[in-house]
Amino acid sequence: MRLFTALWPPPEVTAGLAAELDGHPDWPPEGWRPVPSEDWLVTLHVHGAAEPGVLARRLESAAVGLAAPALRMAGVVSFGGVAALRVLPSGTADADALAALVLAAGGDPAGFRGHITLARTSRRRDAPPARGPLATHRGPWWRPAEVCLAYSELGVGQPRYAVLHRVPLAVPLAVPLGEAPRHAAPSRSASAGG
Repeated sequence: MRLFTALWPPPEVTAGLAAELDGHPDWPPEGWRPVPSEDWLVTLHVHGAAEPGVLARRLESAAVGLAAPALRMAGVVSFGGVAALRVLPSGTADADALAALVLAAGGDPAGFRGHITLARTSRRRDAPPARGPLATHRGPWWRPAEVCLAYSELGVGQPRYAVLHRVPLAVPLAVPLGEAPRHAAPSRSASAGG
């Protein structure tokens, strides 16, 4: 069992992207396995082998009352057999809110590279094609409702994810989601995880 802390995008965000990918003739790329949309998530920190109860109490203590950042998926990135979309905050306040969630999860905000894994390949040096649905996707802005402590179990095929503990996030009243700026924070290279 591998423990990790993550954010799940809302169904309306994943449903739109899933429909876009399902209708595209070049998805998934040859030799790649798509990740089911219910497993699309933003990993904040991987804990490895640890006591779930202790981690749940730490997350509750550190994350309660934290703001839900406005995020969007935009910009394809690949590394180590993974094809993903970057997850970008809408501006400085949302970047700070995302960094606070990474810190609450036990991660290092300076090394964090937000992304959602959409496909995997065993050919770890391969990159997905530069053209195609991932290269052009610019998702809608969304806010996570909660931050979750979860685990993955390896089995036949894809790993299975299950949530162990949920901490609700606060929605800032100053900037409604529909009015989030339409620019993205500077892109960064991705690192392993989620």
